[in-house]
Amino acid sequence: MSGKVAAGQRFGNETDERPAASRAFLRRLRLWTGLTLFLYATMHLLNQAFGIRSIEAMEMASRVLFQPWQSLPGRVLLYGGLAVHAALGLRALYRRRHLRLPAVDAVQLAFGLAIPAVLFAHAGAIAYLKGVYGARIDFDKTVYALWVASPEVGLPRQFLLIIVVWIHGCIGVRAWLRGRSWYPRSVPILMSLATLLPVLAVLGFINAGLDMRDIAAQGAEAMRPGLHDLPGSPAAAAAAEANAVANRFTMGYLALLAGIFILRMARDWHAARFDSVRITYPGGRVVSVPVGFSVLEASRWSAIPHASVCGGRGRCSTCRVEITAGGETLPAPAGDEQRLLRRIGAPPSVRLACQIRPERDIAVVPLVHSATAAQLPKGRFVPVTAARREAEVAALFVDLRQSTRLADDRLPYDTFFIVERYIKAVSSAVRASGGHVTNIAGDGVMSVFGTDGPTHDAARDAFRAALRLWEGIDALNEELRQELNEPLRIGIGLHVGVAVVGTEWTGGLEGMPFLGDTGNVAARLEAQTKQLGATLIASKEAVLMAAGESHAFTFAPVMLAGKQEPIEVLCFRDSGALRQLVGAAVSG
Repeated sequence: MSGKVAAGQRFGNETDERPAASRAFLRRLRLWTGLTLFLYATMHLLNQAFGIRSIEAMEMASRVLFQPWQSLPGRVLLYGGLAVHAALGLRALYRRRHLRLPAVDAVQLAFGLAIPAVLFAHAGAIAYLKGVYGARIDFDKTVYALWVASPEVGLPRQFLLIIVVWIHGCIGVRAWLRGRSWYPRSVPILMSLATLLPVLAVLGFINAGLDMRDIAAQGAEAMRPGLHDLPGSPAAAAAAEANAVANRFTMGYLALLAGIFILRMARDWHAARFDSVRITYPGGRVVSVPVGFSVLEASRWSAIPHASVCGGRGRCSTCRVEITAGGETLPAPAGDEQRLLRRIGAPPSVRLACQIRPERDIAVVPLVHSATAAQLPKGRFVPVTAARREAEVAALFVDLRQSTRLADDRLPYDTFFIVERYIKAVSSAVRASGGHVTNIAGDGVMSVFGTDGPTHDAARDAFRAALRLWEGIDALNEELRQELNEPLRIGIGLHVGVAVVGTEWTGGLEGMPFLGDTGNVAARLEAQTKQLGATLIASKEAVLMAAGESHAFTFAPVMLAGKQEPIEVLCFRDSGALRQLVGAAVSG
């Protein structure tokens, strides 16, 4: 278990790509069946919202929103998607190595498991009546059953179903969309819709139910024929049979769920006793974990320091390890791991600890040391991204040109006074525009916008800050013209992109964490202002995010240090042009 791997040793088997492809297919299948069910739930809630007007309005809206799901293709899509999604969820529950989850994931899992138990009692009985007896179940009959026939059972169950289905679906959609570049800008709209739709549905359902109670209070002559099943009638007997079948399905599902948990406990007991793997860490420390644990999970479980900035999602390389023994037993990298390892140019012996789940004994060496992981209590999984997140931000870098000349023939405190006024002008402009100063190195000031929430205004705020500080430097030059041999001149670089941001550094450092290539590009754009004779250079992405596609701009390619391809930029040589763009951004 010790020593370096021989040069000819293979790290992974090419034939192991098939399980990875199979897992990717199952994830996509689970996603698309979930989206199908979420679409059905959305249309169903929208249909209920028409109850704010009347039961008749609900019935008319159902011809567009609900009836398509009653066609043969619609039923196949709906019931097939429900069966596949539920089966994949139960399969994932069994295969999951542990249930120590972040709060959001735990809520999604709990609600997902609760949905069939609540759904069978309501939708199962309706589906049975339609399928076996060909019964016509309109909205008014459903409302009557829930609000008049058995409100003590039907109403709590219906409200519970709305809550668990909608929250479970929204969490899943959020997990699907959060990696999209446009998602942060759309969060306010999506959150508003996600809140408004169930509220309208509940209001419509309540209004329709109260209307139905008023109709029922007027007597049987006020109700349409077939709305109320008379005791002892064939319709009442069929309804009782359907409810009994639905209850049996519910009990069968609960028994199946209990069986899965029992099988999990038996599997875990067997794995701990007979089917475990040994992971050897530097210093000779050996950890035994059940087969199926990732190396990162093994480290966390055993309180071994192991860095993982992204929390084990395969979005960073901080958890990477060198496999010093047993690498030939691991599957070859695939998917996200393969792309990330190729991007950082990792040798074959380096793998991501969050992505490898050894089935044989291996030895590893974590390549990025973590000072905080050692403080985690043994046997506990603590979310490591609670104060960090990935966001689309705007980075603004400002530098004072020829600042060394300020010290010529000046006392140190006189120079300090001028530089301090400059930094104050920059910082005030940034903060007044909603940004954060993240770093001040000499006379270079880095700031970031869009870290406090939605980023749809991040670029606009950055351009406003650039205009404010440009005008502020002009005002400062006028104020200090007796002190300056020549006016202060600045260079500004502005870029937008994805970065990791947070609330604080660990280890006592001050400032806001803001890491990624976005700030580097902004700083390199500022360096180009001298060669291009501009005060501000902004990337094409930043300009279009601020002003939109409808405005015509002339971009020029610029080659930046460390980049393989040129980046398109817009140069600002006078504040008037910047003022026009800020005006266009506001009007846009």
